Amino acid sequence: MTTNYNANALKIITEALSLIGADQGAGETLPAEDVDTCLDSLNMMVKAWQAEGIGLWKNTDASLFLEYGEWLYSISSIGDHCTASSVKTEVATVAASGATSLVIDATTGMTDSFDRNGIVTAITPAAAGAITLTGALVDDGIATLPSQRKVLIYSTGNDSGVTLTITGQDVNGGSVTETITGPNTTTVYSVYAYYTISSITISGVGTGSIEIGCVGGFIGVELDDGTLQWTSIGGALSTTLTLIAALTDDVAVDNHVYVYETKLPRPLEICDARLRASDGNERSIVILSRQEYMNLSNKEDKGTVNLLYYDPQRTNGKLYVWQAGNNVQEYIKFTARMPINDFNEQTDDPDFPQEWYLPLSWCLAVIVAPKFGKDLPTSFEGKALAFKILASEFDRDNTSIFLQVS
Repeated sequence: MTTNYNANALKIITEALSLIGADQGAGETLPAEDVDTCLDSLNMMVKAWQAEGIGLWKNTDASLFLEYGEWLYSISSIGDHCTASSVKTEVATVAASGATSLVIDATTGMTDSFDRNGIVTAITPAAAGAITLTGALVDDGIATLPSQRKVLIYSTGNDSGVTLTITGQDVNGGSVTETITGPNTTTVYSVYAYYTISSITISGVGTGSIEIGCVGGFIGVELDDGTLQWTSIGGALSTTLTLIAALTDDVAVDNHVYVYETKLPRPLEICDARLRASDGNERSIVILSRQEYMNLSNKEDKGTVNLLYYDPQRTNGKLYVWQAGNNVQEYIKFTARMPINDFNEQTDDPDFPQEWYLPLSWCLAVIVAPKFGKDLPTSFEGKALAFKILASEFDRDNTSIFLQVS
């Protein structure tokens, strides 16, 4: 006996077409064009459902780290420092401005994702041209990094006389490319952040043994001037962390340090929010409408954050706070409703719990029926709607209802 039944996109499409009599019969393969058009309809249907608030299982707790004096934040995979999983620790040893390492109390809960040769293992290029991607992060000629982050190039010799051109994409599929001067017995870093790398070329013959990989997770360090400096981990995980950028101010013992791996994609909605204080206690933040927020006084006033407004936009959500934060030892914890993943391939599993497989199939059948010249009885559409309502009622949080006199 099992409880892990699963239906991928093709199973859902096959069931929908079978329900309306547009399938090819038992054991027959569906035409590719039929699958493709149904896949499009399936994605459009799910996107429309998101507007109804469907997706209790997609509620995610996240943290937004405040910048001193900032009142507007971009929330997306390429936005400001907001994540669904982070670790907070503190500085164990004083560090001076200009230092490129930092001693912290502990690494518990952190991920060691630094990889010096995950894209290209040691090679001394014998000629100008493409460098074969050979690292552990490479599959079918494409290197996929643990998350969107900077690329590093290390050499045992003086390769400052050549340049290396990196071509890839960010986490949203946008093209990213740049040319970097080679290192001289050290490590150099890309300016841009990448999620995938498709090619690397070198302008001439290499001198040293070159390795190409990616930096570790994001790290935010509280400086003595009260601001938060963000950079990336540039070495193997330990209580003495290497930073890829030098500290811009002194750092005292017990200053806060935040580490995380992946930025939060754009939420559809922020359901509730709390301000987490330096002592670990949390207090509620009131979520306002756009008009209520815009009617507030000077947005640049600094103080304790107690109000916010969220505008999901199309690609980068905008989160407005009031007042602008004045203490980087405080940060916002919130519960967000996240988008449901797309069906990109017919083998993709639905980003839904099992209770939704039947509504997905029946409602898809209703939507695609006109494409296949099928007229469905009203009773069929009613049954599809009933299945959806049943799953929707199951997909609700158990909360109290308060009634009061107006």
